[in-house]
Amino acid sequence: MNIDTIILFAGIVFLIAIIPGPNALLVLFTALTKSRMQAFSNIAGVSIGFVVHAFISAQGLSLLLSQSTFAFTLFKWLGVGYLLWLGITNIRAGLKTKMLTLPTMKTEAAGKSQAREGLMGNFIKGFLTNMLNPKIVLFYLSIFPQFVSPQTVLADSMLLGVTQAIVVSAWFLVVILLAEQFKVFLTNAKTAKWMNYAAGSLFLGFGAKLATAKL
Repeated sequence: MNIDTIILFAGIVFLIAIIPGPNALLVLFTALTKSRMQAFSNIAGVSIGFVVHAFISAQGLSLLLSQSTFAFTLFKWLGVGYLLWLGITNIRAGLKTKMLTLPTMKTEAAGKSQAREGLMGNFIKGFLTNMLNPKIVLFYLSIFPQFVSPQTVLADSMLLGVTQAIVVSAWFLVVILLAEQFKVFLTNAKTAKWMNYAAGSLFLGFGAKLATAKL
């Protein structure tokens, strides 16, 4: 796997990371209502989730891609279709974006209970939020095949999983350090609208580019 491939993949996962979703809102909410350390635990859980997703998907893809060029081609076009779907979905979302909201603030008693949740509890929460997100599963099964070699599926998949964990973690660290500012940024309707437009257009471009990829 060459550096250009890794950079392209990193660009795609960064675009997905900056669009507000369950992982981002969990980290932001934890940073605002608990502590930075607990938000860091969320990030650690989310990151491990990416690596586990990569390992699990590689087990199935390894068998298919090592034995069938047709399977590689099929998954490649599923990936292209997924990117185009992401592009169209984000542009449509931009057209009807409303103010996003963080989870409702709890009572003081509930807040104290949350404070006792600890680092491990927030790690597990971040891990499960990632692992139970069906969009992540779809992303790995449809996008990975066009980035990995049939001869080194596991190694390439793990490298991509780690790459995604690093990119997403770096973004979330910025979100934590600037939590108050990003609260406005991530929940502002106008900002979200143009983020969706920009990301949608780039996803369409990535889809068109990856359609030319060859085994």
